[in-house]
Amino acid sequence: MSTSHFRSSGLLAAIAFTVTMTTEALAAEGSWSNQGIIYLLGPTLDGTTGIGPFDTEMDMDAGDVFDALDGAFLGMYRGQGDRWGVGLDVVYMDLKVDGTGDRGALSGSVNVKQSTMIGTGYYRLSEEVRLIGGALFNDLSTRIALSGPLNDRNQRFDEDWVDPIVGIGYDVALGEKWDFSGSALYGGFGVGSESVMVFSASFAYRFNHWASMTLGGRYLDFDYEDGEGADRFKFDMKQYGPAVGFRFDF
Repeated sequence: MSTSHFRSSGLLAAIAFTVTMTTEALAAEGSWSNQGIIYLLGPTLDGTTGIGPFDTEMDMDAGDVFDALDGAFLGMYRGQGDRWGVGLDVVYMDLKVDGTGDRGALSGSVNVKQSTMIGTGYYRLSEEVRLIGGALFNDLSTRIALSGPLNDRNQRFDEDWVDPIVGIGYDVALGEKWDFSGSALYGGFGVGSESVMVFSASFAYRFNHWASMTLGGRYLDFDYEDGEGADRFKFDMKQYGPAVGFRFDF
């Protein structure tokens, strides 16, 4: 079993402990509210995926992503008390795209399945400002099938890792119907990724006491590389774009 697997397992255990302790603190406060969001992201993908000595460039706008999309799920949960809160953000994408390798000498297809989960706990410094801490778990399965005049390349590589993250959140009501929420997270610190950044912001329009529509955007930037030689895996990728969704308060 790899060192990265042990490292990921330990950090996931730490996440579970943190979420459990934060939830107990919330229950002790006697105040609890919930939000669930299902949303659609129109992402641009810009970066490099590498397996062994080969790198494959990806440059896809939202139209390209939707054309290549075989499946996806994007959802968020947030539970909060007077001061403490927890959050979970889940993104799953299954993409199959045309790719090139070896400086254009090879061409074919690249299939990427990505599952990203961000688990956080936070402490509210004021009505508007939250301090955030937690971890990001990323699971990637990449299949590359490329061919050229001199050789073919067929490879599959599975990789997962956990990044500790810290950041700040901001929430403010904009009248009776509108509100704004945003957050900035930074992590990795060489534990999993060299660095990872997550920025999000959204406006919400409230239809009634339990249903709202959200409109905003999200930016994720991964800088991850592990292994050497044939076991090398690289994921240096920016994923960003507008997002629209529905929020349910309960």
